[in-house]
Amino acid sequence: MSLNVYLSALALSASQIVGIGPQNAFVIRQGIGRQHVLPIVLICIVCDVLLIAAGVLGMGRLVAALPGFVGVVTWGGAAFLLWLSFKAFRAAWQPGRLDASGGIERDRKKVIRTILLVTLLNPYVWLDTVVLIGSVSSVYGTDNAGVFLLGCITSSVLWFVLVGFGAGKLAPWFEKPASWRLLDVAIGCIMLLTAIMLVRNYGLG
Repeated sequence: MSLNVYLSALALSASQIVGIGPQNAFVIRQGIGRQHVLPIVLICIVCDVLLIAAGVLGMGRLVAALPGFVGVVTWGGAAFLLWLSFKAFRAAWQPGRLDASGGIERDRKKVIRTILLVTLLNPYVWLDTVVLIGSVSSVYGTDNAGVFLLGCITSSVLWFVLVGFGAGKLAPWFEKPASWRLLDVAIGCIMLLTAIMLVRNYGLG
């Protein structure tokens, strides 16, 4: 086992996962409310493992070569992120959505559906895991693919466990309606900025 490859994969994966995007924003919100955190964390980890494995095992180079693939993912993803931004700003504007009972999703089926949507319909997830990480892994050769994959998986597990179960520590602070308003505004701005950066980086080339 190459420690250098493992640590490189760990760092690369962390640089792509860490950050408040649509997926992490939902994980944090549910974690604060301590609602269905375990299935959310497990779904995030499983999706990450499957997508990263697909990229490391060669799918990343294949899909990146498909005509129009990046463009479709980019513009469709930007539209999705703008919709999420609008929903966040709307939640911040409406007082009824600011308390814990309104801001936290409590229905298990809705929670599972939402985390799957914000994970699998988020273009950055596909571009970062399948395309980017998959392409970078090829530099280390097929002999190190397993070690590289293990490093990425370690990063994913550590991050989602930390965020999902650690966010609950912030619950007392979010008993104030103003805190929920601030969080929703911040999420709305992040979604908007993410959409802009997505188009800038991948859609205007």
